Amino acid sequence: MRGVTDLLRRLLGRLPRVFTRYTTASVAAGVVSEATLLTAYGTHLLTPGQASAAGWASGAVLNFVLNRWWVFRHREQPKPLREVLGFWLTSLAALALSTWATGVAARLAAPLEHGPRVILVGAVFLGVYGLLFVAKFALFHYFVFAGKGRSETGSGSGAGRRRSRHQVPSTTRE
Repeated sequence: MRGVTDLLRRLLGRLPRVFTRYTTASVAAGVVSEATLLTAYGTHLLTPGQASAAGWASGAVLNFVLNRWWVFRHREQPKPLREVLGFWLTSLAALALSTWATGVAARLAAPLEHGPRVILVGAVFLGVYGLLFVAKFALFHYFVFAGKGRSETGSGSGAGRRRSRHQVPSTTRE
């Protein structure tokens, strides 16, 4: 019975909840990025590389805010090297890869009509971000946003866990 209890605790524990929030935040940022890319490229406002960069920028800002505040529950002043630099370096690597990949896709699809070419470039853009999804989660979870918010299930040393009013010394209560 203990094995079943341990399995349920792991399945319903912190990591699956964090991964679910991360997935939701990534989908939201992906929708914003893809809409920006398709709009900018599909309307001939930007080249594929420029549209990819615009899509990245729009999604990255939303993704940083959602990851920091909602996914990993960081409310204090950000740690510049770990959180800010770590997130943006990871995101810039994704930008470089997606810009390169969409440029290659656009060159390969040059003989196609405009509509199919836009669809192919958009699919490549999504594919790159799909491949990076799990790698970015691991980096964010175990390095960039590591440390805070781990007490959500009561694991850890207890530092940072919310205390009930009955655990607070009576001198602080009315």
